[in-house]
Amino acid sequence: MFRESGDFLAKVLLLVLLFTGCTSINYQSTGEIPLFVGSKKKSTDKTKVIKGKKEFYLWGLYPKYHDVNLDQEFKKIGFQKINKFIIEEFQTTIDNIKSLASLGMYIPKRYRIVGHGVLVNSRN
Repeated sequence: MFRESGDFLAKVLLLVLLFTGCTSINYQSTGEIPLFVGSKKKSTDKTKVIKGKKEFYLWGLYPKYHDVNLDQEFKKIGFQKINKFIIEEFQTTIDNIKSLASLGMYIPKRYRIVGHGVLVNSRN
């Protein structure tokens, strides 16, 4: 009787380990360009989308976290000021399959940042 309950408990623990991860992406700003979270969108604002991917290993234990510098990301695409931005984290079906196939040893996480703001070469 104890052997059957022990096997069941081992299977439950294995499932818990497979479906829990400690992945963390930190989004930060150095204040190099003004970033506003609230809606200050004007009709002259331009909208751009930034897509990225971070990879975690060993059930999300390595690295502990990834940093995404919003200032650098928005500067790369030509913004001088952000009036509103939205951050979305997600995994595609292929990402989920890769995570399950590797038993959590590899976990890809994707992000999408939608920014509304003023471009460097645009006029107010």
